Amino acid sequence: MAYDRYSPVPYWDTARNQLTLLELVAPDLVAATMRSELETARERGYMNTSFHGDHAVLMYLGAMERGIRFDYADAYAYLRKNATDVNGPRGYLAEYASKGWISDIVPAGNPSPPYAGGKAGMDKTLEYAWDDHALAQLARRLGKTDDAAFFARRGANWRNVFDRSIGFMRGRTADGNWIAPFDPGEPYYNFASKEASGWSNLWLVPHDVNGLIGALGGRAAFNAKLDAFFTTPYAPKGICRDCTGLIGQYVQGNQPDQHAPYLYAWSGQPWKTQALVRRVLADLYGSDAAGYGYPGMDDQGSTSSWYALSAMGFYPVDPSTPAYIIGSPIFDRVRLTMGNGKMLEIVARNTSAANMYIQSATLNGRPWTKPWFSHADIRDGATLALVMGPKPNTAWGSAAADAPPSATRATVSAAGVDSIAKGQAAASGM
Repeated sequence: MAYDRYSPVPYWDTARNQLTLLELVAPDLVAATMRSELETARERGYMNTSFHGDHAVLMYLGAMERGIRFDYADAYAYLRKNATDVNGPRGYLAEYASKGWISDIVPAGNPSPPYAGGKAGMDKTLEYAWDDHALAQLARRLGKTDDAAFFARRGANWRNVFDRSIGFMRGRTADGNWIAPFDPGEPYYNFASKEASGWSNLWLVPHDVNGLIGALGGRAAFNAKLDAFFTTPYAPKGICRDCTGLIGQYVQGNQPDQHAPYLYAWSGQPWKTQALVRRVLADLYGSDAAGYGYPGMDDQGSTSSWYALSAMGFYPVDPSTPAYIIGSPIFDRVRLTMGNGKMLEIVARNTSAANMYIQSATLNGRPWTKPWFSHADIRDGATLALVMGPKPNTAWGSAAADAPPSATRATVSAAGVDSIAKGQAAASGM
């Protein structure tokens, strides 16, 4: 069968959001892209990676979750090879596999501010743990139970670079010690991060937000930390390339933390997501005096896809899952024709610049209290109707039972979420 063959996918950028948008509206294009990547893997021996992570699995699993037909078992063989062959494209895989994390170094003289280069081991550990979790889900869907258990364990490796004593992701030296001194506001700190800081890398656990909530001490502590992230002034000594479009420590102009405004959906304060999304849409996009329409790099359509999805009113924090987190749409009505011909309609009654907060919601006429919806909820067509207002409705979407899925299990109460997550952190030795 003839098909268009596409150039390699820049996964570190577009796997976070653009590919999900394409899976919704252009599944045939995604199928051809997956086939192109698979053909390249057959020729080269490994699946394509991009820049820093190994995120091809996010595309394949995300497409499977959205019902796109493909030979996923064939693709899985190469995705697994990437994750297990130390001669493959995952840099420092041998160290990651043996230790559960990738070390960094203290440069000669411990320069301050630090500078870019090296392994970016803390950051890379987080990226690979995310990939491994997705690979576990793909293996499970394919009936490979041993692989699923193996990669699920590796999906928890993010805990190995989380320093509970200070509440940040942090680089470690080869002997296991935390790199010191440490300043979470400093970009690239001692080789630990890639185009990011300790603040921005803290949230790079999109597959296990409940686990991160527990590691930070529970919902209240998580919300306080997330609040501080968006309000602590960005004033590093060093220069981070592409760290632009700032709200506190948050960097809209680059990819590592673009999902962070949506994390309040897990912690019981989705109205803060609604306000932040509106702020980003209103203040950080649009031509300025210099003629720039974006707050930073578009990165092959990643930053513009963030806008398109958020303006419609939802965003895929973990694109390998079928979950979409609800934000705050700027349009009265959006009609999105999906690739299967069905219509997703989002109606925002009374929406305006001032009326940014969701007061209530229905999905296909039924009351909807969750700050997210699944692809299964919309695949046959759906209407999500939101009533908007000028003040937060702190009751809507705040119940622990209504939080989005996470690798760490949630329970019906906020206290339950905290106790389970804390228990898992303790069991892991964190």
